[in-house]
Amino acid sequence: MTGAPAPPGNPLERRFDAFVFDWDGTAVPDREADASEVRALVERLCATGATVAIVSGTHVGNIDGQLRARPSPPGRLLFALNRGSEVFEVDESGPRIVWRRDATPEEDSKLDRAAALTVRRLADFGLATAIVSERLNRRKIDIIPTPEWVDAPKARIGELLDAVGERLFACGLQGLGQVVQIAVDAAREVGLDDPRVTSDVKHVEIGLTDKSHSGTWVFDDLWSRGVGPGLVVVAGDEFGNLGGLPGSDSFLLVDGSYGATVVTVALRSLRLVPSKILPW
Repeated sequence: MTGAPAPPGNPLERRFDAFVFDWDGTAVPDREADASEVRALVERLCATGATVAIVSGTHVGNIDGQLRARPSPPGRLLFALNRGSEVFEVDESGPRIVWRRDATPEEDSKLDRAAALTVRRLADFGLATAIVSERLNRRKIDIIPTPEWVDAPKARIGELLDAVGERLFACGLQGLGQVVQIAVDAAREVGLDDPRVTSDVKHVEIGLTDKSHSGTWVFDDLWSRGVGPGLVVVAGDEFGNLGGLPGSDSFLLVDGSYGATVVTVALRSLRLVPSKILPW
């Protein structure tokens, strides 16, 4: 077992025992894409004994419905989902829950109140928003609830970022960072001591967990099985700055992941193309 960084040379041309990656924009361009090639690759990796962990903010129905992998031992397929609140293990029978963070009734009430207060505070600036869903341990607020951006594909993230920026600026808000801070302040005001407020540009989410919880769970599990971070590849498309905020995949780089090979990628016809090996 090793926690050391990759040796000199091409850091991808060696053995890895675990593969941790984001879904939307990394494994697939969007949730309508054909994932058969990814499915075949995941099942082949598991058959060789590797652990594959897919990390996403969405729920199991979306990931399993698109991937439809049914791997065989000796390897494992994990889904670390719902923005850090659930982990599933997938085998020939399908996904089964192995860990879940359940909010207490009091925490659920505070999440409701935090979302409602955030919407009111943004309305004071003249920004119309909407609470669009209640996901496990989080509340989702749409900050651009207009017909054009109802279901924007990941490929249009740049256009969406521009549209959101213009919308916020027109209301006197200084970008996504200020919106997130308003949500953080509202969450703390109603009694959430450690709110996790994230944004995918279109939405701001107030939650109890984020992808750092997924990263911690996965790397702790790998360590317990003799797989140190030096034997792990982490791939994503959002490690850098996104609208003034840390990209969602950066939350995977928890303390226990130091020494992993981190790859930021682009997609070309469902083929994962490394665009940069990040130092970690």
